Amino acid sequence: MAGRMPVWATVTAQFLSENIHTGTDRDGWVHDYSTAYQIGCMALIALGYADERDWGAVAKAQPTIPNPFPRWDDICIAVVSLAEQRNLLAFHLPDGRVPPTQLVGGFYILQKGAPEPPVPNITAAYGLGPAHCEGKVLQVLERLGLVKRGSWTAQSEFVLWRMNPKNWGLDFASDDRFKAAIQRTIETIPNDVTAEIQKLLTINEHDISELIDWHAKELNGQRKRYGPKARLDDIPTREQAKRSLELYRSSALDWVFFRRWRMGDGWLSKKDATRALEVFHDRLAISMRKSVIAKMYPDRTEFFT
Repeated sequence: MAGRMPVWATVTAQFLSENIHTGTDRDGWVHDYSTAYQIGCMALIALGYADERDWGAVAKAQPTIPNPFPRWDDICIAVVSLAEQRNLLAFHLPDGRVPPTQLVGGFYILQKGAPEPPVPNITAAYGLGPAHCEGKVLQVLERLGLVKRGSWTAQSEFVLWRMNPKNWGLDFASDDRFKAAIQRTIETIPNDVTAEIQKLLTINEHDISELIDWHAKELNGQRKRYGPKARLDDIPTREQAKRSLELYRSSALDWVFFRRWRMGDGWLSKKDATRALEVFHDRLAISMRKSVIAKMYPDRTEFFT
């Protein structure tokens, strides 16, 4: 198998398998509904090393060559996300420093006598900031083509736009390539995607009544379960129900882009989309969704955020 599988795929699978949590009461990898672990499990499955489970993934007795082969950029997201989750990769400020951890309320955690954080071993390039990662992780990033000679590569740019590390302060929305991609995305939108978007944007009185009825039934069941004196939420007003639907539909619109759109490629065909991982919290896709909806449906301001 190793002779047929690309080296970057085998190296990636090994990294993922060694860094995703394993279960204590079951064989396999457990995602615990943590984004990085969920995407990591999806990547192991897509690479042919594991079978899906509700709680994560379980290793195959014999890995198989995936057909179709998963997208390289999505696999990169799985690796970088997991490395950051495991504190094996840190995105530094543009000047190379690492800011202290900030708590809710504006307080910072400062450890007395703490050693200085390691200096970046990945230098800034292509508008991306510096970073530091452990040696084994650096080797994986080099195999993936994200890093070369201690610096980010050109092909890593769109991958890291999708993560948009807060320490870097990226402003890809003002980049001419992003602006051009907005227009291309609108001009080439497939008919089935247009229909799906229009359906999600349409909230009628029946939808609102249906949600209110659902809440009423849920509340009635909770009263029976916990008693009449239990402190329970009120049934939403029509305006509250409408706003809830708008928030839910906005999230659903994001998923349209998570599944079917990639920077550089634009809209994926249904066949090509089978190679994509459903990388949620994709900040680049979310930004494109907001921009496209604002251009195509300028009166639907409730879906711009």
